[in-house]
Amino acid sequence: MYIYHYGQAIGRWGNFFNAEAHGIETKSIFRMGIVENGIYKEVHPTFLYESIVCLCIFILLYFIKNKREYKGQLTYIYLVLYGFARAIIEGFRTDSLMLGDFRISQILSIVICIVFSAVLIYKKLVDIRN
Repeated sequence: MYIYHYGQAIGRWGNFFNAEAHGIETKSIFRMGIVENGIYKEVHPTFLYESIVCLCIFILLYFIKNKREYKGQLTYIYLVLYGFARAIIEGFRTDSLMLGDFRISQILSIVICIVFSAVLIYKKLVDIRN
């Protein structure tokens, strides 16, 4: 499964070529310039942030793939790490689906991170008892 995360890191660059899924305006050193509706803006390159995170997760999973303790562990680790990172990155985006004042993808990412952190902890505790 870890190989798919590498593809996800590459796939995020489609957002760059389509000038979509960018972040809020910024003066950060990590900004990129775009023209939107004829107006030049410097924005957070959230696609780049997510691409780097996905690549780092891929590298981590690649190196720990032979050390997994049970089937599904790499998936759970991925869901925790990606959920955590996505919850942060989503806070910079301007095109989020909202539910009141909350970004739906942030809520979902936080829930996924918490649920699968609990699963990893539970599996570890069950393993220690056996």
